[in-house]
Amino acid sequence: MAEPVTTTTERIDAVAAVLGHRFADPALALQACMHTSRCGAQATPADKRRDANERMEFLGDALLGAALCHLLYRRFPDLDEGPLSRLKSTLVSRATLARAIESTGLLAYCLVGQQMSQPWPDSVKANFAESLLGAIHLDGGWPALDVAVERLLGSRVEDPAAGDEDARMRLQVWCLEYHKQLPSYSCERSGGTDHEPVFRATATIAGINASGDGSSRRRAEAAAATALMVLVQSAPDVSSQ
Repeated sequence: MAEPVTTTTERIDAVAAVLGHRFADPALALQACMHTSRCGAQATPADKRRDANERMEFLGDALLGAALCHLLYRRFPDLDEGPLSRLKSTLVSRATLARAIESTGLLAYCLVGQQMSQPWPDSVKANFAESLLGAIHLDGGWPALDVAVERLLGSRVEDPAAGDEDARMRLQVWCLEYHKQLPSYSCERSGGTDHEPVFRATATIAGINASGDGSSRRRAEAAAATALMVLVQSAPDVSSQ
């Protein structure tokens, strides 16, 4: 797939529209988008430190954790440290970050070397998200970072509605908010063939359970999580049990 031709101004405009921060320093915006593979085979370690986004990724990784702690602390005033930590771990996972940055459309502005094949691995996508957050903090400080993290991941705390992991996470958030504990899952193969197996999973919280089928354990658990969410949301008294 050909890389779209974009300018630094277009990158700045895109980040401002999606993550809510307009870079005052264009060089930070460009560096945040520069994967180390784009520096070329002849680039020295000093060249990569100057031009690539790896140092920003390092910074963004640490800052994301702190900003998410702030977000979750404000969003869930009744949760203890344990559930908050587990929820944070889900949100900072490579898969969650990769899906989040995909959904923004900002991957089109990431510069990679020609040797980088499509589709990019989740590690590259997640690292790009972290480098953007690191650059935003360098340019705008904590207030800008808080806004960017809220825009990137806030909806996945409240209503993560796309994909297998998101179905499980939506149930997890609900269970932590109303029951201060995580749901449990059981899963076993229920039929199918060696090439097309069928699994049945059951999700349980507070003595309430629902089941779902899928072609893998993960998909079956996602189906069970979705079914349980429908069940508990249709019974208002469940949240008070």
